[in-house]
Amino acid sequence: MLQYEKEFDPGADASPADDRADGGSGHAGYATDEEVYVFDDARLVLAVNIALKTRRPLLLFGPPGSGKSSLAPNVARVLGWKHHAHVVTARTEPEDLLWRFDALKRLNDAQSKSLREDRHYYTEGPLWRAFAEGNRSGQRCVVLIDEIDKADPDLPNSLLGPLGSHSFPLPWDDTEQITVAGEHAPLVVITTNDERELPRPFLRRCIVFELGPPSRDHLLSVARQHLGPHFDGDLAGRLADHLLHIRATQENAPHGPSTAEFLDALKASHQLGVSPGTPEWTVLEAVTLWKRRDGTERPA
Repeated sequence: MLQYEKEFDPGADASPADDRADGGSGHAGYATDEEVYVFDDARLVLAVNIALKTRRPLLLFGPPGSGKSSLAPNVARVLGWKHHAHVVTARTEPEDLLWRFDALKRLNDAQSKSLREDRHYYTEGPLWRAFAEGNRSGQRCVVLIDEIDKADPDLPNSLLGPLGSHSFPLPWDDTEQITVAGEHAPLVVITTNDERELPRPFLRRCIVFELGPPSRDHLLSVARQHLGPHFDGDLAGRLADHLLHIRATQENAPHGPSTAEFLDALKASHQLGVSPGTPEWTVLEAVTLWKRRDGTERPA
């Protein structure tokens, strides 16, 4: 057991859906990804604490469905902080994380002769909101920048300044800064599916953690927390073993079935009343776990 002074300590936070105050707000009483997270890896908890103490971004590697994106809202929930998120796409521009400029509204106002100062056409992006909230009221935030590898390499490089200094100039007046004191700075969680290599200067300025493949115990813990009173240990164990078998026999293991797909199979089995050993079960396994996996064939 790792021993150190924790700012972030999930402890026994991950309680089953039926034990939570609201009974779980997900479909059919299931807990959602924002309500529970299985912090069973002490190294991950330490990595979060290192990011908090060094005020560096936490960069998470891992295959899709491994829980990268749901870490940030759960860290925010445990700490009692606010949560902001931005999902990166191939069209994301560097400034989108700081602000958005409404050029169309400005054009319409210009045509109607009601043009206002430039500041009125900017809206705050997730980092601006987190900095402003910390500066105004001391409200700390967790900011999720999801799938940063989808963007052009210019985007991570453009974050070096704002994330390093916790400040950036206003877009309409570069003599004035939006800034936040270090003790009120947000925790920035950045995820990548490793589809594109990230710039080395960016990596050097991050705390980097890689989520590994799920173990059987982890899968059962996740199922227990999410399904609550609907958890069936025998069924979950069978599906967990099946998932691990697929991953073990697949040539490209990182693209094997994920924890999210495992939960889909369990929830579908429960809601549809599909039992192992039936033709329907074979179809359920195929559409939730096997899909079109490379390097392995689904048994007849």
